Amino acid sequence: MALIFSLVFTTLMCFSQITLATDFNFGSGQAAKSENAKDALITAMEISGNRIYAVGVHGIVIYSDDEGDSWTQAESVPYTNTITDISCPVVNLCWATGHDATILHSNDGGENWVIQYEDFDFDAPLLSIHMFDELHGVAVGAFALSLRTTNGGKSWGFLFISEDDYQPHINYAFSHGPLMGSANASQSGYAVGELGKFYLSPDKGLTWMTVDTGYEGSLWSGIMARPGLFFLLGMSGNIVVVEELDTELNDEPVEDAKTGFACYEGGRFDGNCKIFLFDYINIGVKNSLTHAIMLANAGVAMTGNGGAISTLDINSKRTIATCVRSDRLSNTSLVQLKDGKLLLSGENGIRKHDMNECYENAVSENTSSQDSFIEVDF
Repeated sequence: MALIFSLVFTTLMCFSQITLATDFNFGSGQAAKSENAKDALITAMEISGNRIYAVGVHGIVIYSDDEGDSWTQAESVPYTNTITDISCPVVNLCWATGHDATILHSNDGGENWVIQYEDFDFDAPLLSIHMFDELHGVAVGAFALSLRTTNGGKSWGFLFISEDDYQPHINYAFSHGPLMGSANASQSGYAVGELGKFYLSPDKGLTWMTVDTGYEGSLWSGIMARPGLFFLLGMSGNIVVVEELDTELNDEPVEDAKTGFACYEGGRFDGNCKIFLFDYINIGVKNSLTHAIMLANAGVAMTGNGGAISTLDINSKRTIATCVRSDRLSNTSLVQLKDGKLLLSGENGIRKHDMNECYENAVSENTSSQDSFIEVDF
């Protein structure tokens, strides 16, 4: 079941809109070039400075400097398979991951790319990459494959995030996001994967702790909403809320709540343990969730399969508002634009979204829109 997510997108590749007016550069080793690149299956987006980057099938890398109104395709990408994720820690420096355990790098704002790492024998994808800065980063993927660099990708070494003999897929790596950057926050990294596992690192990916969240399904993505509070995205609209408790292991446990603890094993953090509080919520529909971001108002937005987009008010109302778009297209990632609207990527490329417009369409008696809108408490 853990491979369902990858298989869905492999199937979608067959129906990509990029087949029209496309130069697939057969035999050249270069990515397909197309005026319709923004309409292909897009797997991930990233904002760095004023530029929005997007990556997808056939080695496609595109970028926009006008809030997604127009897109430019990268000039040179020596890669023809699906790119799964992108990370741009500073302006003009980007790294991307893909199938065949491949890592690509650009030092000119995404215009030209080189291959930094590849392993054709592994025959499985790297699913996510996160660069903490221009030197330190991790890449994670299928069958627990994990890599780490400390020199900007000049070399990538094997990293064992998970010691599980089952070799669970690690689906997504992330860090603190746009928080008030403390020294500790800038060092911390996180990852999620199969079997409800949540992984934490205090030192830019060198040392890891494995946390069993009590959720039995795959976790596809995650976000830190504020220090010590995480939303981990799962299947069928499920979210695992993880709170790191500021307490000692011998303190009284929280009543009527699921708690757990985990410890670091090895390294200079060996034996350091943390207590966690878990909660399990649902967005109100059975759509698997794929990506989340922090909004300008300190809320959380997330998206997923079947046209689902949710916003979480975690501060006052404590509600989840979910729009199921009439197009029912599956989404892989989202970013917030300067006007507050959302930019979505996924099946059939890139599109803009307005939660207020979705709500008005759903409740209006004078529209033929098939948008749906659900609000639940948590």
